[in-house]
Amino acid sequence: MTYTRAVDFLDGLVNYEKLAAPRTEFKLDNIRRLLELAGNPERRMRSVILVAGTKGKGSVCYLLEAALRGCGLSTGMFVSPHVLDVRERIQLDGKPIPKSLFASLVACLAPFVSAQRPTSLAPRPDSVAVSYFEMTTAMAFTLFAEKQPDYSIIEVGLGGRLDATNLSDPAISVITRIGYDHLKVLGNTLTEIAGEKAGIMREGRPVVIGEQEPEALAALKRTARESGASLVRAPSVVSVLSVRFVPSGIALSVRCRLGQGTIDLPLLGAHQAENCKTALAALNELSKNDRRIKLKRVARGMGTVSIPARCQVVRQRPLTIVDSCHNPESGRALASVLRDHLPHLRFIPHPSSHAPRPTTKVVLVYGSLSGKLVEETVAPLVPFVHQAVLVQPDNPRAMPVVELSSVFSRLGIPHVAVKSVPSALAQARSLARTSSFGLRTSSLPVVVAGSFYLAGEALKVLGPSRSRSR
Repeated sequence: MTYTRAVDFLDGLVNYEKLAAPRTEFKLDNIRRLLELAGNPERRMRSVILVAGTKGKGSVCYLLEAALRGCGLSTGMFVSPHVLDVRERIQLDGKPIPKSLFASLVACLAPFVSAQRPTSLAPRPDSVAVSYFEMTTAMAFTLFAEKQPDYSIIEVGLGGRLDATNLSDPAISVITRIGYDHLKVLGNTLTEIAGEKAGIMREGRPVVIGEQEPEALAALKRTARESGASLVRAPSVVSVLSVRFVPSGIALSVRCRLGQGTIDLPLLGAHQAENCKTALAALNELSKNDRRIKLKRVARGMGTVSIPARCQVVRQRPLTIVDSCHNPESGRALASVLRDHLPHLRFIPHPSSHAPRPTTKVVLVYGSLSGKLVEETVAPLVPFVHQAVLVQPDNPRAMPVVELSSVFSRLGIPHVAVKSVPSALAQARSLARTSSFGLRTSSLPVVVAGSFYLAGEALKVLGPSRSRSR
């Protein structure tokens, strides 16, 4: 099977990430049957780290992977959604798997899968209907069972209890900060949402939880007691003694079971200190049975981490940041980045210039999927936005621009609407130049936010070869 045919086969499966209506029914019967037909690879993976949460779960996965690789350990990682290339979802030793390997995984599992549209592959009589996400999950499990990396880091897709990834057998579970997202699916209260996330806990095994609101923390503690999991609170076992904002990201002074030292993260945002703390707490637990995990090695690995579409600096003229900000927690985190990092990142005019110093205002390119808490997400950004450019991402679930416009009007943010992402970026660059208060050597920064899908489209337009992660 060629890579092109493999991608076509995947695209023939139901993809709930792109359906106009969100998925409301979750069952594990079909993915469980597919894994049975494939020889139950989920039972043969080594040292699985299963990560759930509302905010920061992807960053924690990338931090854990980089840290373990820094310790000289082999890694597998499964994350979603992808930003530019589907192979981002399945990685070995920090790199998306080769196209040939990706295609072979699809070919291995395709006979067990009944595709939504006709293909040249003949399915078995006992084939099952699985979704795009379930298929890629099974592919990752199959690969990690075969390659046997020292650690397999698995990011939960949605929720936890009924997510396909929860069929794995984690040696340790991790739950990052819980907030309001996917309300129609997970519930309208933090207690309900936390209950779904807590479904990844396992009897007799550690579950590391990051910073939590009191309501979510109470629900997680209760489930840990009921399930017999050993609950470890990251804030109780890891201390971040100081955080410094530097041009390359943030410098942390930390103290934990692994020791005390400095970690230089090439990532923007004080919220990454919280994610680092959660990752370190998980590494603390792993180090109890693995002497290869040392703080200096962890710091070396984390110093190389690169996370797509998480406050990613992709251009300098004008300064352009692409983020996947799509819920209220993400909105607050992005606002902190703009407050704390813009003075370090901006191109400041020559000291002899008599022009006024640039402000921290930005031009915001924003697009969202329907069903998101857009007003609550954008509200923290209001003090930083000079003008917004609203656009509808290329996704059936995208929120119409007219709805976005109503939200931005209520928030008092001047805005214009355009029809495509390329037009939005061009308009934003033009606004950035004309709004730079007469400075010839500087223009306002451009920030792209609101959805992973918008981020992916923006990165394609901007060009990956010119992008640079911080």
